[in-house]
Amino acid sequence: MRDDAQAVVWRAPLRLAHLRGGWFPLPSEAVCELRRSIGRDAEIRLELDHAGRDSADTAGQAVAAELTGSRARLAGIAWPQDFFPGLMLDLRLPRGGVVVQLATTELDEPVRFGDRVTGHCFDPRVVTREDVPGSDRGGDTAVGLGPRALVLRTVRRCGLLTLDGHALQDRAALPRAAYGRRPARAQVAALMAAVVELFAERVLEPAVGSRDVWGQPHFPPRAGQPTIPLIAYRPARQRVIRPWGGTDASGGKPRTLHFVPGHLRRLRPGCSPSDVQRAAFREYCCRLGKADGWELPAGYTFVTEHTRGH
Repeated sequence: MRDDAQAVVWRAPLRLAHLRGGWFPLPSEAVCELRRSIGRDAEIRLELDHAGRDSADTAGQAVAAELTGSRARLAGIAWPQDFFPGLMLDLRLPRGGVVVQLATTELDEPVRFGDRVTGHCFDPRVVTREDVPGSDRGGDTAVGLGPRALVLRTVRRCGLLTLDGHALQDRAALPRAAYGRRPARAQVAALMAAVVELFAERVLEPAVGSRDVWGQPHFPPRAGQPTIPLIAYRPARQRVIRPWGGTDASGGKPRTLHFVPGHLRRLRPGCSPSDVQRAAFREYCCRLGKADGWELPAGYTFVTEHTRGH
């Protein structure tokens, strides 16, 4: 937040509730300035500058400035379709003006964060918490999700959250957190089977934490506390690699290149991983800072990170 002689300037991430409701909160300094300019609730103009997008995403629109009550906000906003929870927004209200300028910031190159690719600045904590299975502009519910999606949603929504967007969920508390009650045995078994699959695919990772005397989990584990198994969601912020010149060797359509992080792959019956892949997995675990589990699980090999294109 910056409040000077020229304008009130602030920065905040977009939230799922803002996208679903078409609104955005106003800080107290902006509310005071608008009250001096327009006196009460009124219609003002919102100008969007969505970096790197065409004019359809940068058009101005009339919105309602709701300045009374406990939740002052801009309402009636038509958010661009590619706006997502966690997108960072920079807003500016000139002194004495009735136009709020809203802008996004373009990254030097697109990046992949978890399962989202974006070319704009974002808050990784909000992306982890709110850009989850079962949540979009049409709703926010776990109803109808399969075990895999439910595990991912629960870990990201309920786990301990780090500043860089990692989430760590107490494994023993996963079933109750997923269903909001003690689920049936078959439901617990399905969730745990999904956890094993997601571990094998490197979508989630095992981790070790601790539990204090009040039952609160901690990560990293604290000295003197009993250790507990955690389920970790660690989205890798990877640069999206593009081919030079944007076309393939034949001059045809642009190729799509994908960065593939290191991951486990199930082997066919009777096969075993090579010593090279075992060593690569140990090196990967060391680089990742894993507390345990440095040996390949039975029936799996390790695929090192690489770039794949078509």
